[in-house]
Amino acid sequence: MKNKKESALVLYKNARDLEFQKRYDEAAREYAAILKSYPLHIDASNRLMIVYRKLKAYRKEVAVINKAISAHEKETEKKQRAWIKSHQKIANLTRSLAETLGLLNSKGLPIYENDLLEKWRRRKSIVLGKLEKIK
Repeated sequence: MKNKKESALVLYKNARDLEFQKRYDEAAREYAAILKSYPLHIDASNRLMIVYRKLKAYRKEVAVINKAISAHEKETEKKQRAWIKSHQKIANLTRSLAETLGLLNSKGLPIYENDLLEKWRRRKSIVLGKLEKIK
């Protein structure tokens, strides 16, 4: 596992260097390679979005945003389900109160607000607006 993490670090540094040199297509490939192994890599996601914006590859940027949001939402759900499973008694005691207060989503899991995901959603809205203007 250590080698894989070191490899991602090397890829990220290389991608940043390529981006600094304005070799955006190559940088995009490096960031995408990182995300293939580490879909939750926030920095690689952010930089890939920026590179696609610089390339005016708005559809690709939207795809990266969607994948990043989805990966983080799935990870959050996984962690919530694991917590509920390991704290079954507390979860059962508080479920009705959480439902009454509207603190559960449609899956019965706690609503989780994440600033990063909100930032990406706003970004997606902006990019979709750019795509509309192109049409």
